[in-house]
Amino acid sequence: MDPRSVEPFPPTWTDDGPPAHDRFPALPRSIAWEPDVDEPTLWRALEWGDLECWRRLVQILREQDRLAELEPSRERLAATASEKELTRLVDLCSSSFDAVSGARFQVARVTRFPADAVGMERCAALLAEVGSFDEAVAAQREALRLGNGATYFRLWPERTLRALTRGGRFDDAEELLRAYPGEMAAVFALALLLQVRGRTAEGEELLRRHPAADHFRVRYALFTLLERDGRHAEAAEVVPAEGWPLQMRREAERRAVESSPFTLPRVPPDDHPHWAIWSVDDFLGRAFAV
Repeated sequence: MDPRSVEPFPPTWTDDGPPAHDRFPALPRSIAWEPDVDEPTLWRALEWGDLECWRRLVQILREQDRLAELEPSRERLAATASEKELTRLVDLCSSSFDAVSGARFQVARVTRFPADAVGMERCAALLAEVGSFDEAVAAQREALRLGNGATYFRLWPERTLRALTRGGRFDDAEELLRAYPGEMAAVFALALLLQVRGRTAEGEELLRRHPAADHFRVRYALFTLLERDGRHAEAAEVVPAEGWPLQMRREAERRAVESSPFTLPRVPPDDHPHWAIWSVDDFLGRAFAV
């Protein structure tokens, strides 16, 4: 960090103890941690290289509907920040719900510096979540090409795929889901995606031929698919002899009685295919949440 971003701003102490950058020494010293810093000082410090000011500025400008004013600084940093600085900026954007800037900084990181599969996966997810679907699919394809022996589907690829189905990009979602045959969540989503696209037989075959077809999770996905197809007798045959695990029964009971006047409408709406595609994964996630 440029030392000029530190020198004009000596540390202050309050009755509550030392400022945050002294309590958390792993973080760079920053004027953004001072409780009474004003907006012009934050802008000046950001210009000098105090990246921690980004999150504080986002908070201030969002409250005043002035986020567009960040664009010049965003483009300057995307073009000039180091790889380490770009990584920190992406994290700051994530914690301040600044999705557009986060995607921009991650794109800069993987285009200006060597990128591995995980970096491309993160790029794909951030792009997909701001609606840049074509760029997201290209980034995810590149991640798959690079390969990642320690791929964690839940971390970034699932976020990309959920954004694609939420946005109605079913062709792209189907292509990318097929790249994860060893991930149960991906297999379930693919089977139900095929069903909502009128290809129930393909989805059924995918589940019946799964290497772990007797696992209760795979059975539940098949049960769901058959029930939705109106084949109730066949669905009943899929239920394990001992019944579903207790956690699943309790989650089903909870959902049956749950209602609240304060529940916000979902985006997309409840009848959107997105929810049907991910319903099994969501149900199992809630049932077995720790």
